[in-house]
Amino acid sequence: MYDRARPFAARVRWAKKETRDTSTFALWIEDEAIRRQYTFSPGQFNMLSVPGIGEAAISISSGPEDGPLLHTIRVAGNVTSAISGICASNIVGMRGPFGNGWPMQEVEGKRLIVIAGGLGMAPLRPVVRHLIKSGMGHGTDERPVLIYGARSPRDILFRHEFQSFGRLFDVHITVDKADPHEHWKGRTGLIPPILEEIPLHGPGTIAFLCGPEVMMKCLINEFMLRGMPAEQIFLSLERNMNCAMGTCGHCMFGPKFVCKDGPVFRYSEVRQFMAVQEI
Repeated sequence: MYDRARPFAARVRWAKKETRDTSTFALWIEDEAIRRQYTFSPGQFNMLSVPGIGEAAISISSGPEDGPLLHTIRVAGNVTSAISGICASNIVGMRGPFGNGWPMQEVEGKRLIVIAGGLGMAPLRPVVRHLIKSGMGHGTDERPVLIYGARSPRDILFRHEFQSFGRLFDVHITVDKADPHEHWKGRTGLIPPILEEIPLHGPGTIAFLCGPEVMMKCLINEFMLRGMPAEQIFLSLERNMNCAMGTCGHCMFGPKFVCKDGPVFRYSEVRQFMAVQEI
C-alpha cells in the first residue's frame, strides 16, 4: 500500500488554458503500483509540489472514471505560478488524495442542486461527470440543477462542456458583467435570483455549493428560508492547507481542520462558525 502522505512523481500529460489566469493540467502517476492503488472521490484534493518552490492544495477536477488526473489551477502564488509554467512531459510532486468528498450516496432519491461560483466549478465538475457516467441523479421526477456564475464570459471554466452537462442537468450560467465586445447572449447577474426561480422541496432536495464564502452564505440563507434542512446543504471550504493532515493547524475552522474534516462540510456542522469573522 502506498503512503499518500509521501510525495510521488506525476508527469504532465497535457495542459489546457481555460481562462486568462486558469489552466487545467492532466497528470499521470509515474509509478504503476501507486497508479493502480490510487483512488479518489469527487471533492477530494491533492497536494502538488515543485522542488525548490513549495506545495499547494489543488482540487481534483476530473471524475473518478476519467483517465489522467485533472487539476484546474488559478495563478495565485509562488507554487501555482510555478506549476502554470510547467510544460508537457515535466514532473511534479504529488501527495494524496486528501480530505473527504461530496456525499454522493445521499444524492439518490433527492433532487440535487449544484451551485458553483468562479473556480468553485473545478471541485464540482467531478460530481457532474460522475453522475452523468454512472446514471445517478434520476431518482426524482425533476432533473438535477447546475447553476454556475463567473465574473465575465471569458472567465467561464469548462465552457465547452456545459452542453454535454445538459444531458442530465438543468443548466443555468450567469456572469457578473459582460463587456459589449464579448457578444455575450447569456444571462447577466448574480446567482441568487436564479435560485429563486428553482422549485425547492425541503427535505427532498440536497445542495452542493462551492465558491466565494459570501456567495455561499447568501445561498444558504435562501435555502433555509425556503425550508431546506441544514443537514442537506453541503459546502466546500477553502483555507490555507499546508500539510493536508491536520498537524500544522493553518486550516483550522473553529474546532475543525478543513484539510482533514473537510473540505466538504454539512452546513449543520459549521453554521455557528460561518458568521464569525476571520475564521
